[in-house]
Amino acid sequence: MTTTDVTTTTQRNRTTQRDRLLVLGLGSALVFGVLSRGGFPTGDAVTVLLLVAVAAVARARVRREVPRPVAVCVAALLGLAVWSVGLALLHGDVVDGVPAAALLCGLAAAAWTASALDATGRRVLHAVVLACGVVVAGTGWAGVALHVEPLALVSSGLWRASSTLTYANAAAAFLVAALLLAVTVLPARRRTTLLTVSVLLLGLVATMSRAGLVTLGVGVLVLLASGPHRARLRPLWRVPPAVAVAAAGLLPALPADAAPQPLAALAGLACGTGILFLRRRAMAVLLVAVAAAVALAVPASTLAGIASTRLSATSAERDDLRRVTTAQFLASPLTGTGPGRLDLVYVDHTGTLVQAQYTHDEYLQTAAETGVVGLALAVAALGALAVGAARRWRSAAGPPVLALVAAFAVHSTADFLWHVPVLPLLLVVCAVTQPPHPSEEP
Repeated sequence: MTTTDVTTTTQRNRTTQRDRLLVLGLGSALVFGVLSRGGFPTGDAVTVLLLVAVAAVARARVRREVPRPVAVCVAALLGLAVWSVGLALLHGDVVDGVPAAALLCGLAAAAWTASALDATGRRVLHAVVLACGVVVAGTGWAGVALHVEPLALVSSGLWRASSTLTYANAAAAFLVAALLLAVTVLPARRRTTLLTVSVLLLGLVATMSRAGLVTLGVGVLVLLASGPHRARLRPLWRVPPAVAVAAAGLLPALPADAAPQPLAALAGLACGTGILFLRRRAMAVLLVAVAAAVALAVPASTLAGIASTRLSATSAERDDLRRVTTAQFLASPLTGTGPGRLDLVYVDHTGTLVQAQYTHDEYLQTAAETGVVGLALAVAALGALAVGAARRWRSAAGPPVLALVAAFAVHSTADFLWHVPVLPLLLVVCAVTQPPHPSEEP
């Protein structure tokens, strides 16, 4: 072996080690975030960002081109971080701007780092995301069936899966991203794919999140608009009826005053699994039997209670929050109230004094806190990824990225997703690692 060969081998080994550090840092950040309430508590958020920083340090020694949409996204995130600190200084307390700026810098670092992953690294990171999704779905399902807090919590009179993220809508957002990733990266006609997608969808249904189901629909519609991805979805036609049957097993346990119903949940799970693999005639018979069992065993009042809260498109509480936040935005549309300074102490529609933390509309809250400039930068970060995906619509990666960004963008109008660090981190990692590196394209 010549000196040149030895040098080349050494360089390859170093590159492999750096790639492993990238995956380890980003993957560990996601896993830790999932297992620690989404990284929502300040101490856990710091740990998530430190893990991302480890990957970013390794990325600094990897020479790979950053795609233009990712570069624009990174620039917008860093610009918003600087703007947030500047506004905090303007309003007299720079400390208020530090949490938002730190998260934004962490997201920018994650996007930059993820853009350097090779094909193997992307596959490993996708496997980590899907494994986390299965954990979120499984623990949420168990929480509802067994009434285990905080894996499930009572909200709107129902036990709703909140999993390790301890918030139903956050769990739903994570599962939507995991589902859209699963249907685009897993082999379409394998039983393991059917099972994985079914588990993720069952977990999403168990959250009883209206926004989660709507945004999944948005993502699926984007994929259906692409011929190749529409073909990938066809083999999954058994998943919706299978999940519907499995979810029916949770119905007796959903009311807040109901007892845990593990046997019914397990029966539903077994029947749902059967539907995935039975012949069509046997599947039809099983569906009829389950429908009859639900009609006989589940009181009409239970179904009516679920429908009254989960099939409604309005929320008086959210309307109050939007009203108060809009008023504060209009009072200072250019510079806003300052990061973390939004005053959500108000009298609600019932005449009760209420104190809240979040508007449940990230665009409106961002505009109220950082003004139109901050909102424009936030939209630019999302828009860069979306436009980049739209321009690559005919490639294999364009529709999946657009589906992910569209689902997250729509869900952000209904909840405070940007304040749960693991959720924007998940979006960035999944969106940036979908497109192949330019050097791998034909």
